[in-house]
Amino acid sequence: WQSVMFAQSIPFDLSDIVAGFEFVGVELVIFLVTLVAACAWRHLDTKRFHAAKLASWEEKLPKVTVSECDVREVEPKVPGVPGSPPHWSIREKNFIQALACDLDDIALHARDPQSTRTVHQVMQMYENLLETLAQRGIALPEVANHARHTSVDVYSSLVYCVVRASRCHLVGRLLDDMIHQGVARPLHFYESTMKQLAGVKRYKQALNVYERLAKDGLQPSPVTLSCLINFAVEVGELRRAINFFTLLASQTTPSIRAYMTVLRVHSMRQDWPSAIGIIYDMKGKGVPVDTLALNVALGTGIVADRLEEVEAVIQEAPQVDIVSYNTLLKGYAQRSDLIKAHQVFQSLLLRDLKPNAITFNTIIDAAVRSCEFNRAWQLLEDMECAGFAPDRFTCSIMVKGITKFGERVDGECSAAQEAYIKNVLKLIRKVATSFDKPFLSQMFHAVFEACGDVPSLAQEVVFEMRQNQVALSSSTQKQLLRAITRMAKK
Repeated sequence: WQSVMFAQSIPFDLSDIVAGFEFVGVELVIFLVTLVAACAWRHLDTKRFHAAKLASWEEKLPKVTVSECDVREVEPKVPGVPGSPPHWSIREKNFIQALACDLDDIALHARDPQSTRTVHQVMQMYENLLETLAQRGIALPEVANHARHTSVDVYSSLVYCVVRASRCHLVGRLLDDMIHQGVARPLHFYESTMKQLAGVKRYKQALNVYERLAKDGLQPSPVTLSCLINFAVEVGELRRAINFFTLLASQTTPSIRAYMTVLRVHSMRQDWPSAIGIIYDMKGKGVPVDTLALNVALGTGIVADRLEEVEAVIQEAPQVDIVSYNTLLKGYAQRSDLIKAHQVFQSLLLRDLKPNAITFNTIIDAAVRSCEFNRAWQLLEDMECAGFAPDRFTCSIMVKGITKFGERVDGECSAAQEAYIKNVLKLIRKVATSFDKPFLSQMFHAVFEACGDVPSLAQEVVFEMRQNQVALSSSTQKQLLRAITRMAKK
C-alpha cells in the first residue's frame, strides 16, 4: 500500500515511465529510483539523529517543574557573563546545551592536529553556530557558560587552526567576531596569537594584532616587546622598532638580544650618535658590552664617516678584538689615507693583537687607493711572511690598482705601469690553481682591458689566459685585433 501511495505522489503518469524505459533503459531508471530513495532515507535518518541528540541532553538535565524553571537562574561559568534568562523553558535550555555541545566540537576539531576535518569544515561549523546565535539573539559567552571550553579557549583554538592551515587572513575576522560577541580578549590570548603568526613569518599581521592589544588598553610584557622589536625590523619599520625598544627600556633592563637588535637598527639608519648611545646605556645599566655589540656600533660610525670618534672609542674600550681594528682600517682605506691606516696597524700590534688576512688586505687596499704601489707590494710580502697566502680579495685589489695610473701617452704604458701589470700577472699566476675559472676569467679580462692596446703586454696576458684555459671574450678578441693591426702598421 505504501508503494502504491508513493507511486500516486509522482507528478507524471505511467506513460512517461514507459517512455523512459524504452528510451533510456531499465538500468538507468533503476539507478535514479535508488538514488532518490537513498536521499530520502538519509534525510529521515538525520532528523532522527538530531531528535535523539536533543532527547539525550534532556535526560542529562535535572528534572524540574515549569514553575522552578521560571524562577531559577543558571550560575555562569565565566565571571561577569550572565547566565540563562529566568524565563527560558526547559526546551530552550536544552537547545542552549546542544549549542554548547557544538561549541565544544568546534574547539576540539580546531585544536586537534589529527582531526579529519579541514579548516574549511571547522570554519563552516563556526559560521553555522554564529548564524544560529544571531537568529535566536544569543551571545556566544552565554552558550560557553554551558560548555567545557570558555569563549577564549574556542577562539584560541580557531586561531591555531587557521594559522596552521596558512589562512592567516582569517585572524582579523576572528578578532572582530570576539568584539561583536562581547568576548573579552586577555593579554595571553593576544600574545599567543602574535607568537603563532610570527612562527609562520606573518610579522605584519602580528603587528596588527599588537595594535588591537594597545587599543584594548593592555600593556605587553617585556618578552613580547622584545619580539615586537624583531617584528618591526622584519617589515622594515625601523622607527617603530626603536619605539618598542624605548618602551621596553622604560619597563626593565633590555636583554642583550634586544640591545643587539636595536644596534642593527641604528646601523641600518647610519645613526652613529644613537648607536654609541646604546653602548653607553649598556654600560650604565650593568649590561656587559661584548666585542660583537661594540663592533656593530663601530661599523655604524664608519658608514657615517665618523672615523676620529670611532678611533677614540677603540682606544678607550678595555676590550677590543682584531675585528674592531679592521673596521677602523676599512674606514681609512675608503678615505685613501695610508698614513692613518698605518698608524692604526701599529696600534693593534701594540695591543698584542695579531693581524689576519683581512687586516693585510685592508691596508693593501689603502696603499693602492693612495697610489703607493711600492708600499702595496711590500705589504703583500709582509702578508706572505705572516703566513697568509694572497686570496681573491688581494688579487682584486691589485688588479684595480692598474686603473690608478691615469691616461697613457700615445697608447704606451709608462715603465711603472708596465712593471705593475707584470707583477699583477705574476701574482695571478701564483694563485691561479686555487681560484675557479669564472674568477680567473674576470681577472685576466680586467688586466687585458687595461693594457690590451700595448702589443707586448697583450701578448703576455693572452698567453697566461691560454695557460689557464680561459677563453677570450668577443670584446677581448676585437681589442687584440686592433693591437695587432697597430703593431703591423708600425
